[in-house]
Amino acid sequence: MNKWINNNNFAKIIALCISLILWLMVHLDSSESISGVNDSVSTRTIDNVKVQIYNLDEEKYVVYGLDPERVTLEVRGKRTKLTSLFSEDDYKVKLDLNHVTPGSKTLPLKCELPNGVECVAITPSSAHITIEAKASKDVQASVITTGVPAEGYEIGTPVLKNDGKVKVTLPSSEIEDLGKIQGVVNVAGINSDITGKSIKLIAYDKAGDEMEDAEISPSSIDVDVPVIKLYKSIPIELQTTGSLPEGYALSGVSSSPEQVVVYGSKDALDKISSYPITVDLGNFTGTDSSSKYTVSLTPPEGFEKIEPDSLEITINATPFEKKTLNDLPITLLNVGGNYTAKIIGPQSGTVNATVEGSSERIASLKPEDLSFTADVSGYEEGTFKVRLDAKLPQYIHLLDSGTDGTVQVKITAKDKPVTVDPAPSAGGGSEPPPSSSHDVSVPDASTGTETSGESGISGSGAGSGSGNEGSGQTDESTNLP
Repeated sequence: MNKWINNNNFAKIIALCISLILWLMVHLDSSESISGVNDSVSTRTIDNVKVQIYNLDEEKYVVYGLDPERVTLEVRGKRTKLTSLFSEDDYKVKLDLNHVTPGSKTLPLKCELPNGVECVAITPSSAHITIEAKASKDVQASVITTGVPAEGYEIGTPVLKNDGKVKVTLPSSEIEDLGKIQGVVNVAGINSDITGKSIKLIAYDKAGDEMEDAEISPSSIDVDVPVIKLYKSIPIELQTTGSLPEGYALSGVSSSPEQVVVYGSKDALDKISSYPITVDLGNFTGTDSSSKYTVSLTPPEGFEKIEPDSLEITINATPFEKKTLNDLPITLLNVGGNYTAKIIGPQSGTVNATVEGSSERIASLKPEDLSFTADVSGYEEGTFKVRLDAKLPQYIHLLDSGTDGTVQVKITAKDKPVTVDPAPSAGGGSEPPPSSSHDVSVPDASTGTETSGESGISGSGAGSGSGNEGSGQTDESTNLP
């Protein structure tokens, strides 16, 4: 032991330990002194502190008109806490709505501060607020589409999950202003169905403005949007070409089916009204009263598809038969309102028409099925030869009318006496027409039914069988030569 004490190194170690203890004692006292100075109590003013609402029964009530929404807060505490704890979450101003009933209220504000910090003042110290009960209503939501689908497609009616039924909650004073609940789905460029797309719903008032206070349950809804390929069903328009075997008359042509469906753009569909098919009468074999053959169909230019892609054509024909119908009246059309007109040639005012057609059509033919007219529009006073027009049933052909294709008409002004021009005799003399000549007086230019003479049918085509089955035309107009 004495060796250690007398050892110089041991003495140095002891001295060093004592020095360290003394140093620590001095510096610890200094730190405590500084800390004591820094922890002195002070105050601080915090501006623009948000007023937070607590204990509101949000299922029953809605609040609005909070005034003020932000206040000035003065607090006191140790300097270190006031400087280290400074955020909106640390310094709160609360408006407690527990047990508050509907109406307009002015209520005191309260502080919620960190430990060691106390509230000195809140400016202002109270807030005004209006509390209103909520009202709910079950409504049916709807969905509208925006944008244009791909070319050749159109949008069907959107289908909403659960038929679009939702619950809307609003302040009771606003519930009657609710106009609709609506969502929007974008269909721009699509060419296939939309299935199960979730769409956000928005409430609108009756003026079409969004109601921001509305609570919608559910707030979004699943919707299916069908996308339909544009199409149009159009009738087959049958036209004929070629000739039937000698001695046969055409009874009719038909197709099965009578309509086709074409797919294309809206512009193309708007412009098409029928699908023409030319029937070759040379396909009639003559072994039976009807012959059938198949025609392949191709989409018209500008269309994508046609259904079906083929159809069956039936040609009905029977041996020719002739028939003569006598004393068919001639009607004058469009006589001016200041004139009277009568037919003076033929003197009877009638024609005897010989026609031909299939046996079944000839058998059912009646005099009233044929009409003969002469259009005198534009004629004034005088005697004129006017073209005679014949209107015949489809597939009936005129062979002879007993005239040269015209009638002689006498037009006289109404304020002049009607005279009769003598019909020339074979010897160059004249004799007055019989008193049975037909006088026609029409009060205005619109009297009578105008008959078009543009679709000429020759009476010499025994077996030509031209017609327009499927075009909607049931009669044939003949311009007599």
